[in-house]
Amino acid sequence: MKRFSIVCVAIAMLVSCNAKDKTTETKVQEQQVPTTKVVEITQAQFAELVSDYTGEWQMKSDVPVIVDFNATWCGPCRMLAPIMEELSEENQSIKFAKLDVDEVSQVASRYMIASIPTLLFFKDGTLVETQIGFSSKEALEAKFKELF
Repeated sequence: MKRFSIVCVAIAMLVSCNAKDKTTETKVQEQQVPTTKVVEITQAQFAELVSDYTGEWQMKSDVPVIVDFNATWCGPCRMLAPIMEELSEENQSIKFAKLDVDEVSQVASRYMIASIPTLLFFKDGTLVETQIGFSSKEALEAKFKELF
């Protein structure tokens, strides 16, 4: 009986600690909701933002666009996401978009995306550079200066 009482007390303590952690975690998450400038896009939005194929390629954007091809399960993609957010806030003259390759595989196939993360850099509606893999913020800033 004594063991049973000890086990019950231990379980009650774990449950109460876990409940407090979830409440604290929820409050922290509510406070850290970012306003994003990197827009998650679909195939139709990609066509509106960058290019569309209606018998021949129709380039749409007259401002630089960077499209981040990623996936939710990809570790390097998750590491790159906050860097892209920072860069989007610091570079207002560039449009930033992200595209989940699992959900929008047609666009990924069109650009032969075989590894993620992959960044496509568009200038005047034309693909000018492809960056495969994770890059530091400094390396991406240098790339922007070189391309745009």
